[in-house]
Amino acid sequence: MKTLKPISNLDRIEFLDILRGMAIFFIFTANIPFFSGLWFFEPDHPTREINLASDEALRYIHYVFVDGKFYSIFSLLFGIGCVIQYNNAISKGVSFASFFNKRMFWLLVIGLIHLFLFWAGDILTLYALLGFVLVWFVKKSDKTLLITAAILILTPILNWAFMHYTKINYYNYLFGIENSIYAYYNMPTIKFDGGMMPNFQFYLQNENILNLIKMNLGNGFGRFGMILEEGRFFKVFGIFLIGLWTGRRILNGNLLTQKPFLKKVFWIGLLIGLPFNLTRGYLQFYADKNTLNEFLHVLCYALGTVPLALSIAAGIALLCLKGNRFLKLFTSVGKTALTCYLVHTLAGIVIFYGFGFELAGKYGYTIVMLIAAMIFLGQVIISSIWLKYFRYGPMEWVWRKLVYRLS
Repeated sequence: MKTLKPISNLDRIEFLDILRGMAIFFIFTANIPFFSGLWFFEPDHPTREINLASDEALRYIHYVFVDGKFYSIFSLLFGIGCVIQYNNAISKGVSFASFFNKRMFWLLVIGLIHLFLFWAGDILTLYALLGFVLVWFVKKSDKTLLITAAILILTPILNWAFMHYTKINYYNYLFGIENSIYAYYNMPTIKFDGGMMPNFQFYLQNENILNLIKMNLGNGFGRFGMILEEGRFFKVFGIFLIGLWTGRRILNGNLLTQKPFLKKVFWIGLLIGLPFNLTRGYLQFYADKNTLNEFLHVLCYALGTVPLALSIAAGIALLCLKGNRFLKLFTSVGKTALTCYLVHTLAGIVIFYGFGFELAGKYGYTIVMLIAAMIFLGQVIISSIWLKYFRYGPMEWVWRKLVYRLS
């Protein structure tokens, strides 16, 4: 019986580890506003201890250049990784579908534990679910991949139009389950946008770990309600397909050495993506809330996020070709991405929640981002030391053991 072994360190592509490490950092900066209470405590809230003049500008810049872009890059990397795994399986004469489905099953288990017990912002569950579908596309033609990807990335616009004009907000079913779970455990809710939502100030300030678990059981359903509402299923899978195409070009066409192509992707993505994202930032923070602006926000997100994400990825590839030493600092985190991603949740809970150091709501955007940077710097140092003695990060090792030994 033929068996498949993990890809060796010698076969790794350094650029992908660098890009993955950067994506992990910026995904954390996109998530820490939840952990820290930035989304739920206004600057004039009594708990706020420090606001800085730079907070407002930093929030806008972060929204324009980070929000949505780096989980898009992470989605791209997921598709690229799928191609690498496919080539590895085929070269060993092993069934790729069987192997990849095992990987996705155990990723789903890890994701569900993370989602329902620790933090509703989990992305592993969504990636695993879509990964089961991605297997069907791994042999499709390049043309099919790119056309399907374009349609899926634009589908959130149709999703919004369908809900707006039919008044069929199908995602409300999951929000209903969320509120039912909150009611069952007698957890507090608040009125929001004509409906009910969890009281996240209580969630962050509560001092009972058991309450955290009870509330996360509901928040997990709310999370998928939000994913359905914004059509993220379509967008993420579309980027997966671009990742398949990109992975083929990296492995078979030396894409990462093609400077003219990378420069074209960088400039075209920037010229298309930046105006849409600047407009989206204005609509989010400064424009009136009405139907037209809501539609324009959805439109800008659909048309601008992926081009700017691809521009960033291409720009990093060009810097890697120049031998940029600073970027190599992200390599160790890129190799231990699953571990570092899950540690972000642990750090967020311990630092900000009520049964930790109780810092939720106390600091503005600038200080919160500095905290994120300090945590990440610690991960760079620790993961670099760890990899001198071990081949994989702790959770990477667990995942591989589950896939290669127990399945």
